[in-house]
Amino acid sequence: MAEMWYDEEADTIGIMLKDKTHWKGVEISKHVVVDLAKDGEIVGIEILGVKEAFKKDAPLIVSKASSKKS
Repeated sequence: MAEMWYDEEADTIGIMLKDKTHWKGVEISKHVVVDLAKDGEIVGIEILGVKEAFKKDAPLIVSKASSKKS
């Protein structure tokens, strides 16, 4: 069920792992936020600053993601 999207304006990749309601995000490093449900289950991962984090590999990674969902 994992789904990956890219938000060009925010330069962020999101990976949705579970179809559960997001409760809060926890920043675990400079570029990574883990999204949690209220029961503590990890429901998603966000990678911030994709171009900085992945440097020359960013275009390849972004090409695998769909556009951000509204």
